[in-house]
Amino acid sequence: MSKHILVLGGSGFLGKAVIKELTNRGHRITGLYRKTPLPEGVTSVQADIRSFQWSRLNNDLPDIIVHLARIPGRRKLSRFIAGLQGKRASHRLIRWMQTLPQAPHMVYVSGTLVYGDRDGRNVTENSPLSPIAFQRDYIKAEYPFLDELSKNKLPVSIVRPPWIIGPGSWFSQFYYYPAKKTGQVTQFGDGTNLMSLIHVSDCASQIADVATQEELNQIYNLYSCPPVTHEEFIKLVAQQTGAEIKKMSSSDLRKKFGKTVWEALTFSMHVTSTKDLIIDHPNKLADPENAVSMAVQELENKQ
Repeated sequence: MSKHILVLGGSGFLGKAVIKELTNRGHRITGLYRKTPLPEGVTSVQADIRSFQWSRLNNDLPDIIVHLARIPGRRKLSRFIAGLQGKRASHRLIRWMQTLPQAPHMVYVSGTLVYGDRDGRNVTENSPLSPIAFQRDYIKAEYPFLDELSKNKLPVSIVRPPWIIGPGSWFSQFYYYPAKKTGQVTQFGDGTNLMSLIHVSDCASQIADVATQEELNQIYNLYSCPPVTHEEFIKLVAQQTGAEIKKMSSSDLRKKFGKTVWEALTFSMHVTSTKDLIIDHPNKLADPENAVSMAVQELENKQ
């Protein structure tokens, strides 16, 4: 059955993929964006979640909201401020939802950094939170939805993807573009930390499944590929780009990029799920080599 779905942050790396997946499934999409217009066929609304008057949607309420919007912060202080602004924006959105006779299903997209460095141990939806890196501040925007989920009064689901492989975000910035520019791809640290991977298309498909299925008030860890060590991941990138491998020590990484990036690039975790919806999902790129190969091919096609 076709749904009216509001996507917040639809112009981002993952947001574009989610809109494409939902549109291909026949759903009607309205998208909020700040700067970059959304694709054709999407009802686009230029707005900022910090100030948008949600009551503007009352005449055409969405059935589902997929929340991918994140208030950015480049440095420590600005991320702290962004976290507080995100928290206030979440409370404003929840207050509007509480006024509706039937609130839309809210799907809040977070990330597995909220679990912290698990030293390669398995993480499920029941694992305790210990946010590190960027999530130390950004989790503030998630807390209001976690609170509503625990109350079981509003229909809220939270999804937590691991490392998302695709033509954008961290993969391009730290691996693909440096490999193409310098002919080298960098292994950060000793390479033993575990990385759980998911290609952006499979991530979008899993998010769409969570959004449109009937089981509400759940947390879902997303994943598709078996975990690989960082060293194995770098070898795959080198193989697909033709680059040589260089190594940067953990201490040099921290000196160059700071604690936040160091934590994000070296944390170790094996992401798993207890949910059949995720365990049984028909992923298209469930092998790390295929996922990396596809991401590189997509980036090559953009050149």
